[in-house]
Amino acid sequence: MITKNMSRLIPHSSSHDYGVSPVVGVMLMLVVTIIIAALVSSFASGLASTNEPAPTVSLGVSLYNGILEKKAVIENLAGDSLPTHDLQIVMSYTVPERYLGVDLPDGGKVITHTIDGGLDPVAENNLITDIGSYPFTPQVTNNNDTVTNRTVNGLFGTAILVPGSRLYFNIDYFLGFNTTLGRTAYGFDSGSSLVHVSIFHTPSGKLIYDKDVRVE
Repeated sequence: MITKNMSRLIPHSSSHDYGVSPVVGVMLMLVVTIIIAALVSSFASGLASTNEPAPTVSLGVSLYNGILEKKAVIENLAGDSLPTHDLQIVMSYTVPERYLGVDLPDGGKVITHTIDGGLDPVAENNLITDIGSYPFTPQVTNNNDTVTNRTVNGLFGTAILVPGSRLYFNIDYFLGFNTTLGRTAYGFDSGSSLVHVSIFHTPSGKLIYDKDVRVE
């Protein structure tokens, strides 16, 4: 009698029970896959929606290092208006190996300076000239020099570069080094030196100007 009663407590297994667990596992994996795909799609579309389209604009850049003119000029030749808050200007100058027949100790080194309109245009964000390896330590700055009188606030980062208008920078600040000293120390001279200038539109992440500019 005891044997019979205990046998009734043992559940009866059928051949159908072995198929239930794999089916449930597959369904759970499918649900998880769908959820992950939805999250990835939502995240990707969110990223795409945050990027602004690049402006349609034609820019001109000129560098002057003469006795009477020592400035950098950026002109909006045609196209969209550009809030300077959205611009990042990157300059790079490679020191030549020789200048006027003399080997330069810093020949081949690159001087890089970035002016970022996203930084507050204040004196505290000016170039630091007493750091080690200056001017070969790249810096990101935005000082409080007035660059235009076309808008109420003419600082880079607050001014708007409308079609037909220009921005003016002191060339030493623009390039990130003393250009007068640069004649002998860095082989920087009018008519022969080239500076690579790149201008980025930060909201779209697009490059809107990228050229070698000869110093006049």
